[in-house]
Amino acid sequence: MTTLAAAQTKVSSWLFDHAFPLWADRGVDEDGRFFELLDFEGRPVTGARRRTRVQARQIYVFCEAAALGWERGRAVAQAGLDGMIATCRREDGLWVAATDDAGAVLDETPDLYDMAFVLFSLAAAHRVLGDPRARPLALETLAKIEEMMAAPHGGWQEALPPRLPRRQNPHMHLLEAMLAWQATAPDRAFEAAARVSLDLCRTRFLIDGAVHEYFTQDWALDRATGHILEPGHFEEWAWLLSQAKVAGPDTAEAAEGLHRRAVAQGLKGGFMIREMDAAGAPIDAGRRLWCQTEAIRSALLFGDAGAVDLIDATFDTHLATAVPGLWVDSYDADGLSHDKSVPASSLYHLMTAFIELLARKA
Repeated sequence: MTTLAAAQTKVSSWLFDHAFPLWADRGVDEDGRFFELLDFEGRPVTGARRRTRVQARQIYVFCEAAALGWERGRAVAQAGLDGMIATCRREDGLWVAATDDAGAVLDETPDLYDMAFVLFSLAAAHRVLGDPRARPLALETLAKIEEMMAAPHGGWQEALPPRLPRRQNPHMHLLEAMLAWQATAPDRAFEAAARVSLDLCRTRFLIDGAVHEYFTQDWALDRATGHILEPGHFEEWAWLLSQAKVAGPDTAEAAEGLHRRAVAQGLKGGFMIREMDAAGAPIDAGRRLWCQTEAIRSALLFGDAGAVDLIDATFDTHLATAVPGLWVDSYDADGLSHDKSVPASSLYHLMTAFIELLARKA
């Protein structure tokens, strides 16, 4: 049986010897902006729209790489930050959804999910890079979200123009960004926005001990999709609720309850599935890499012995690529993957779990 110390050694080697160098060498273009995809030989895939959320996630990843001691990550993160600010920021203070390989805007839509990650990356840039633009940009972006995207029934619109169904997911990631800012450079604006997401979780998203996904404009369950639950999001909320100092005394119990339910109902055949219903019956029994990393992080948080087993299983499947430092993102219910490329977006999830692992005392 793998020990925690052995898992830490495996993860450290994978990050420092393979993933960081590979994605710094091949996942970045000549302008310092991040490619959306690599193929399974580690070559960049051109022509794909470059989502702002991925630019932001990779900035975070390389900030954290630098914080872990991989000093080259500092320059990679700085170039990525410069590129994101130059190509993804709108004149009104919000941020576009996607650009092309040359940095031209493909989709100028301000999307709440994207901007949550912009705010998250700015927190990392402030903390690790000491970039003087980060905090003013974060406060301005948050103010513009409040001004232009506040929704009449609480929270914020998905995008402009508004679209349905509304989702808990962007609000969850905005909370993640606000907690990151509160941990590094507190401000009342960050705390207030965090409270909005936390209150929505308590009063709307969390129903009978389960986080629901899809809603109407006034936060009723969406008729077509309101029954869908994602155990990976149970794990993400479990982590965030456990970190939220402003959340109140009831959140620790709710956090652990979400984790325990995710494990009891969502863990099938040793992996966390994509979707289930309230009884735990699979709706989509396939799996994504991010669900496994969220389950690993929460298992470490709550002291579950199964964390190491899930790390081993993830290395034996998702991370068992011919070129080390890549990953297989998705498998179907039969355990087959149809992926043609490697999405850069997954490295953020791997980092959040592996940082938690490396911080543990073996």
